[in-house]
Amino acid sequence: MEEVMRAISRGDKMAFEELFREWYVRLCLYAESIIKDRDMAEDLVQNIFCSLWEKRQGLHIRESVKSYLYRSVYNATLNALKHEKVKLAFLKFLQKHSKNEESSEYWEDEKRQSTIVQEIDQAVENLPGQCREIFILSRFAGKKSYEIAESLHISVRTVETQLYRAMKRLRDDLAHLKKSEIFFIVFLKNVVSIF
Repeated sequence: MEEVMRAISRGDKMAFEELFREWYVRLCLYAESIIKDRDMAEDLVQNIFCSLWEKRQGLHIRESVKSYLYRSVYNATLNALKHEKVKLAFLKFLQKHSKNEESSEYWEDEKRQSTIVQEIDQAVENLPGQCREIFILSRFAGKKSYEIAESLHISVRTVETQLYRAMKRLRDDLAHLKKSEIFFIVFLKNVVSIF
């Protein structure tokens, strides 16, 4: 497999097609098992292969190709889950509060809506590695604490501690949103409540 990667780094399209044919279906099934959406899973895997081809010359894989591809899919699906849940929560909030005349003008500004979704995405992205992974698996993938503990080979107590830390940090990082609307509170209670 290292030979195939060396060929790809030299721009060998046949080697790239071989890698694509060998792994595409398996990676799509893996992505779909996490995000439960076939179309999105296929899009994510296609994007990973496109990125691999675009970055082929500077790509240095220090692990097996299989590990690299599965890790890439795993990270992409977690990011997709996170982003979709944030967008859905935000849209629900807008629908619920659009009757309020004072706030409806404010929220009609699409740029502001987009900015807030990006701020929430960034706050989640800024969580430390394992803390972020546990938070996304819990809140966006809907996994129970014991399921996360099993899959990451850690204790349930560690999962709960990391979730608590994630919530505390998100509250601090997103506290400024209270000034712009009560979205912050709704977001925390409806989407990521741990109590």
